[in-house]
Amino acid sequence: MGCRRIGQETFSFSAAGYRPRSSLDELSNLIDWTAIECHVSSIPCAAKGEPAWPPLALFKAMLLAVWYDLSDVKLAGALDDRASFRRFCGWRRCRYGACGTNRRHARQRQR
Repeated sequence: MGCRRIGQETFSFSAAGYRPRSSLDELSNLIDWTAIECHVSSIPCAAKGEPAWPPLALFKAMLLAVWYDLSDVKLAGALDDRASFRRFCGWRRCRYGACGTNRRHARQRQR
């Protein structure tokens, strides 16, 4: 039995036959993210604390929050639950703690 690697969303032999699976996938392919990344990459990161998330991924998450009228808590839940949201932001599904996400939320879930 093989081990699942963190970041592996699905099992597939080839990406040649890949087609966008949602409207967010199609939208993500239409937008030139490199121009936006140039602007958001200049946002400074804190010197202390946990490593920062990539600024472009956070920008994409904020777009989802505005488009779907989600609060911060609802956005976090939607990113945890919806594969299309994770793909749009460039994240893969993994368990809390295994991928370095907020351990406080992981402890609260276990209670």
